[in-house]
Amino acid sequence: MFLLVIISYIIVMFFETIPLLKEKNSGKIFFYFSLIIFSMIINVLLTLGVQLPSPSNGIKYIVEAVFGKNN
Repeated sequence: MFLLVIISYIIVMFFETIPLLKEKNSGKIFFYFSLIIFSMIINVLLTLGVQLPSPSNGIKYIVEAVFGKNN
């Protein structure tokens, strides 16, 4: 399964980066590779069975900080 994840990411990166490289927009290229690498790390960790913490507590904290605590 691990190899399947890596191969699929390589295929997607190959087909998606060609238009970006032709466009020569370094901001888009950096942003795209940052998101791809972040998502690939998460997928590889999930494939290997690593328990990742839920982001719901962080989201709840941010929402309460922005809008105030409503009970």
